[in-house]
Amino acid sequence: MNLLNRFSRILVALLITATSAVAQGPDDLQELILTGDLNGRSSLDFRKNARNIKYLIPEGSEGTVLETRKLSRTGSYGIKVRITKVAEGHNNKGTLPKVGDETWVYFSQKDPWLTFKDKEGSEVQDPEIALTSRAKREGGGIPSEGTEDAHLPTKEEVLREQKPVKSTDPNLAKVDDPKKTEGDFCATCSTSQPGVADKNRSDIRDVKTEVEKAANPKIPDPKWAKFPGVARYSLSEEAEASIKYGMRNKERRSKKLCYRYVKRALLGGDLVDDYLPGSKARYGVGDLKRRGFINMLEDPRYKGLIKSPKDAPKGAVLIYRNTRDRNHAGHAEIKTDWGTKGGYVSDFFRTDKQPIPNRELIGVMIKERP
Repeated sequence: MNLLNRFSRILVALLITATSAVAQGPDDLQELILTGDLNGRSSLDFRKNARNIKYLIPEGSEGTVLETRKLSRTGSYGIKVRITKVAEGHNNKGTLPKVGDETWVYFSQKDPWLTFKDKEGSEVQDPEIALTSRAKREGGGIPSEGTEDAHLPTKEEVLREQKPVKSTDPNLAKVDDPKKTEGDFCATCSTSQPGVADKNRSDIRDVKTEVEKAANPKIPDPKWAKFPGVARYSLSEEAEASIKYGMRNKERRSKKLCYRYVKRALLGGDLVDDYLPGSKARYGVGDLKRRGFINMLEDPRYKGLIKSPKDAPKGAVLIYRNTRDRNHAGHAEIKTDWGTKGGYVSDFFRTDKQPIPNRELIGVMIKERP
């Protein structure tokens, strides 16, 4: 009987998991909105020398998604749309589309200028899975030049598709810190010169202090210093890499694609091994739990320590729900530093002085390190 009960419990658990996975499957993309001016093309060819541009579709225009294809060279998507609204008040003197026109637009992985809604009219914060699913469904047996079998981004693709970094030549930059290579450490000066030997010894002590700090880092937030598993997560290379990825690829303002940007940061920083499912941020708690994260708000050790986002540890993934609309996609972001230092990054960066209205924190997600 005990064996039968155990089998029944396992079967129920599997059914719940399967039901959850189906409930969070890819949303059907219904509507898209342009968040910038985009070229409308007559064919699935987005090369610079392609002579297929029909018109410039102004920012704020809307359309219905008809077809999608994944492009092999860039990993971005071509989307065929039927125009349902042409934004007014645009100063462009060229040709404009008309309602009912069908045209191809480009969804860039590096710099997306489209937002999406599903059939219920709810925001789709990460259209990647729906685009991939649709491209597989519609592209099978109809190969187009320059397209490939649709698939979710890999870590290599996520890293390759980053925005460029502004590089500076360290040899041209003046460094005043004697603890660094280009500082004023006097390696060849004679010890007979007054004060030089003392200064060198002082600089060596400073370097030693910095090395010791790196080996035994202090946690600026004292409450998390008491929990080594949390501290090790926040100070891990993976958490730091995810924060750096997010800061490098953020936009100046929100594009309503927060969950997409957070998922790419987590994969690019090695905090997860695959591209997370789910198109809306409110799915993030379950998505991350299935990949070894814990929700600190559900853990009795930590629940009482977190009253607001500023209480979360560095590197935590914060998940919110909308308090006014239960069908709203919610919001996701990564905390970039301790306490009120730094801020929060998703598809844009904000500080504690820029609160998001109508949001309730439902997840503070970390991977405890033993």
